[in-house]
Amino acid sequence: MKAVVMECRIRVCGSTGRLREFIDQASSRALNAFPKPVKCSLVVEDSDSLLLRRQWHRENDVDDFGVPVGKDVCLAFADSSGRLTASKLESLSRDILADLELDPWATELPAGSSTSGAAESVPWILTLSTDVDRASREEIAARHPMLDLRAKPLITTS
Repeated sequence: MKAVVMECRIRVCGSTGRLREFIDQASSRALNAFPKPVKCSLVVEDSDSLLLRRQWHRENDVDDFGVPVGKDVCLAFADSSGRLTASKLESLSRDILADLELDPWATELPAGSSTSGAAESVPWILTLSTDVDRASREEIAARHPMLDLRAKPLITTS
């Protein structure tokens, strides 16, 4: 039986520390989201989204958070057991993105603090690939070799 393959790509722009924290939390949630035999792979790629960078600069101060960086956090899953569905991937994506929501209590300054104390706003773009065609499946297989997907059939006929 051919494995179901799905991918969640989150393009984010933020400070290095904030993105490192987000990637750690996202990988932990993704790896624990589905029981075996669902396979999970996380790949982080550099990206530069002018739209996200502009949005970050509009909502944050470089003096407080440093120069922002852009990353694509790519979470891919392969499953032949039927446990992985589009709705489950969408739900997992919402859980992962909840880590980027601003905490209203984080904007309060501790007594004697000299920094602005504002929480960093991290803009993001989510792309879900749930009903992948052959070309998309090959891209996911190439990007996520840990899933052990065959990008092309072993035997071809001419």
